[in-house]
Amino acid sequence: DVGVMRFIHRNFPKLPIHASTQTTITMAEGANLLKSMGVTRLVTARELSFKEIKNISDNTDMEIETFVHGALCYCYSGQCLMSSMIGGRSGNRGRCAQPCRMPYQFFSEGRQMSSENEKYLLSPKDINTVALIPDLIEAGVSSFKIEGRMKSPEYAAGGSYIYRKYVDIYINEGKEG
Repeated sequence: DVGVMRFIHRNFPKLPIHASTQTTITMAEGANLLKSMGVTRLVTARELSFKEIKNISDNTDMEIETFVHGALCYCYSGQCLMSSMIGGRSGNRGRCAQPCRMPYQFFSEGRQMSSENEKYLLSPKDINTVALIPDLIEAGVSSFKIEGRMKSPEYAAGGSYIYRKYVDIYINEGKEG
C-alpha cells in the first residue's frame, strides 16, 4: 500500500521498508519510484528473467530480493483473488490459502475430462534454484527468498542451509567452483 509506505517513510524515516512481490515491479523505473517513497528492498516479481532482474539492479541501488525456493504462485506475482474467494485469506496480503494446491476435477459439458489420477490440475511444482545461484548473484540479487509458509521448520531450515552453503562456495571459489 503506497499510502502506508508514505506514512512510514515520513514518520519513521530510518525504518527500512521492503516492497513485496505483490507490488509487481518489473522495471527499474518502478523500483526507483518505490525508492522515492522510502523503500530499501524490493522483492522482484516472480516472473522476471535474469536479464530483467539485472536491469533493475543496474539501474537502482536498492537491495534486490528474489524467490528462489518453494511453492510457485499460480497467479502473476501473487496477484491472487482465488485464495480469498476459496480459502477466505488474501494471498495479496501474505496469507495465501494455496487453493491452487487443492484437488480439482475438470468438467466440460457435464462430462469429467480429467482422470481420477489427475487431481492437482492447478498445482505448480516447487522451484529449486540452487544450480542457478551464480546467475542470481551476478544478476544483482542480494537476498534469496525461501518459502516457508505451510512448510515444516525442518524444510525451511534445510533449504536455508543448502542455499547458504552454495552461496558461500560461489563467493569463495567462483562460478567454476
